[in-house]
Amino acid sequence: MTHIVFIAVQGHDRLVEVDLPENASIEIVHATVKATGIEIDQEFILFHDEDDEPIEWQGHKRPHRIKHGAKLHLARCRKIDVTIHYLEQTKHHSFAPGARVRRVKTWAVDHFKLAKRDAAEHVLQVCGGTDRPPTDTPLHKLVKHGHCELCFDLVPDIRVEG
Repeated sequence: MTHIVFIAVQGHDRLVEVDLPENASIEIVHATVKATGIEIDQEFILFHDEDDEPIEWQGHKRPHRIKHGAKLHLARCRKIDVTIHYLEQTKHHSFAPGARVRRVKTWAVDHFKLAKRDAAEHVLQVCGGTDRPPTDTPLHKLVKHGHCELCFDLVPDIRVEG
């Protein structure tokens, strides 16, 4: 029996849909991704969705939690170190590569102790620019090649007064 899973690879924009056998090993996952034309090496670590820890492989068996339709992430970073600036404050925290921007914002709102209304009016913006990534973007999509860190400013969203 096989399972269709979706794999996002750090450094590549597209989501890869692959059909994996039930007993797939990490080597089979790598070979399947390579067959789609994406070059990866043994340094890539496999994560299930937003899990904090990578998938641990036991022999040649796939962990039982990878199910049909699962979203996986192949990343070079075990953790992504995130710096967040809000007003004159700065906070740091590490997230898994598959963690999405919304999870980082939720963490920041809690640690900067923003009121619900203020939190709703703020967004994360990449430091030094104007890019405000969608909240469903996994962090590994935003890191620069060879780096495992990101910086965001928590800024007010554009308000329309009317």
